[in-house]
Amino acid sequence: MKKILFILLLAFSAIGIYGCSQKEYFTNDEEKKQFTEIITASGETIGIIDNNKEIERFVKQLDIESWNDMEQLPEDIDLVYSYISYEVIDEPIFLQDGKQLVNKSTLEFYISSKGEYIIRDYNQEIEAIARISEKAGQFLNAPEDLELNKNITAKDILDGWGLDFYVPNSDIEKTDDIENARYYIGETSFTEKELRKTSKEQKIQFYGADKNTLLNEIDDISEIAQYLNGLALEQWKYVDNAPNPEEIECQIVRFMLSRHSNEKELKEMNTQILYKSDGNYYIEEIIPGEYSDRGDSITHYQVSEEIAKYILSYLE
Repeated sequence: MKKILFILLLAFSAIGIYGCSQKEYFTNDEEKKQFTEIITASGETIGIIDNNKEIERFVKQLDIESWNDMEQLPEDIDLVYSYISYEVIDEPIFLQDGKQLVNKSTLEFYISSKGEYIIRDYNQEIEAIARISEKAGQFLNAPEDLELNKNITAKDILDGWGLDFYVPNSDIEKTDDIENARYYIGETSFTEKELRKTSKEQKIQFYGADKNTLLNEIDDISEIAQYLNGLALEQWKYVDNAPNPEEIECQIVRFMLSRHSNEKELKEMNTQILYKSDGNYYIEEIIPGEYSDRGDSITHYQVSEEIAKYILSYLE
């Protein structure tokens, strides 16, 4: 599952892959706006998990470390339940236009004719398919054992959050068509105040094709905000099967204060490798494995020549 670190966990914590592990995420998160709606194969809602402690138990019981990735769903399977998860993303580093985002993901639970347990997990852009353990399968096959709220609907909760959804290719508007809706994403905007809420101290280092020669470093928060805004992240295109590098242009490493220690220690949070292949520019982003139970998280994006030149200008 190299293309993403388990999408359901992403739905429960966008910041999780950057600053905390599955086990640590929920510790100080009692007020997090998140819930999971459980729907049968026939479309009947059987209840909602809206208690954060129960969500924590739900995630732990999925036994994620034992999952085996699959290329596609087999044909001899039956859909049993869909677990649809929503979470308000409010970490400053992820806010865009200063607006909170609602992340939505769906975990579909299947049982094959051979009795195998299989999931398809996806959000609006990324999909993962895996064969899961018997322990996790039996858990997902018995949602009645969960502490469910049967007196409220997903629409009730979403309306209570008061956040805007929009239909792709239309003006941003409040919509009840949640199935086709996407959360609001505006132009990326980072401010010094927002970044300081994420980490009071930060730095970004710029290297050439390898990490042997440091070419530039910025550690002023306002300069970091200026650099991040110039990246135009909303224009980056996720690439599932990115080509191999023909020429590595540079590597960029971002550091923030560690959340796992009381010491004021700057830790490497991610590395972005800008490279060129067949005349196009790509970025390979690597989240260190110490922040997950599944090793390094690696994601690829295609970026424009304009964005590539902007990044390279920091090496001059």
